Amino acid sequence: MFTLLLCACGGGGDQSKVNAAASPVNSVVAPAAGTSSSGTAAPAPGASSPSETASALPFFGANGHYVGGGVYASVPLATQASHLAGLGMTVYRQDAYIPDHIDALASAAIPGLGAGITVLPMIEAHPWADPSLNGQQPTEASAYAYAYKLSVYAAKKLAGIPMVEFGNEYDIDSHNAPIQGDGINISDYDNSTFPIWRGALRGALDGWRSVDTNHTTKLIANATSGALHFGFLDGLMTGTQPDGTTGHPKITPDVIQWHWYSNGGDFENALGKTGRYNVLARLKDRYNLPIVITEIGVNTDNSDAQIAAYIAKTIPELVAAKAAYNVIGFNWYELYDDRTGPYGLMTNNAQEKPRYGLMRAAIAGAVQN
Repeated sequence: MFTLLLCACGGGGDQSKVNAAASPVNSVVAPAAGTSSSGTAAPAPGASSPSETASALPFFGANGHYVGGGVYASVPLATQASHLAGLGMTVYRQDAYIPDHIDALASAAIPGLGAGITVLPMIEAHPWADPSLNGQQPTEASAYAYAYKLSVYAAKKLAGIPMVEFGNEYDIDSHNAPIQGDGINISDYDNSTFPIWRGALRGALDGWRSVDTNHTTKLIANATSGALHFGFLDGLMTGTQPDGTTGHPKITPDVIQWHWYSNGGDFENALGKTGRYNVLARLKDRYNLPIVITEIGVNTDNSDAQIAAYIAKTIPELVAAKAAYNVIGFNWYELYDDRTGPYGLMTNNAQEKPRYGLMRAAIAGAVQN
């Protein structure tokens, strides 16, 4: 039976990182939440050609948390880059929540990792962390404005970066009512919070595009925890709410993200309460956009044998999905063990675990084939 996982949440979900007092962005005025702010029409879904988007980011990557401190701050960035290179990985997903975090990525992490590593920022303007609300409930408009401002700031600081992701696992955020069933349908979600998440994602897209008018950077903005939660993505992409009403604003990402962990089984043959699903086929058939698996990993209750089997099967499967489903990359969760648990390919003192060698061999074999 498919088990919904409250995943490792590599990007967001931890509001202890969000210091609302740090470098607030007050100089940008966001447009009304119901309008596009870019000065031109936002690109329609599918607007980016697959070849154009696929070239934006290398395929193999991992998650890290430079701004979160701990092992990711104590291990020198050049050493982190060498650990990634030893695996055959060249993409490093990094979360950021406030301007200070974006500054840290731009001025320290990116140059410190060197030209051989491409950083994929995950920028989250969490609607409930907006300091202007003074603890009040956010609205779609406030979420849009807060995300717009942070996104404008990030677009200026990170100009020219190949790809950016906005938001993390909003579908399973603690402010939502529990998801019903598998999450296949938009009606399975909380109608009271859904517009807030939609506002945050639309604001992030519009804010970035108001600066990056040439669309140099490809944008991810569906903030889904993956699993079988198609309904959350469908509602965002079609302007439908959980109460069934239509005609609401839509998100217009260039790329779709998804998350997947080992206890979910095979993402091409996932068993849920409502049947079996090929997750990648469903995403491609419905939206025909490039896909990045921004978190994929093994759950902490897996044995060494299970971990070895999962890596050996999954890496070649992801590589094959490039041609079959337009999967253009993945980010393993994660490089080092940290406060989220022992998910790492290496320990929290940067020692190789057996899975590090298994991953290196799997990537090498997949590249050769």
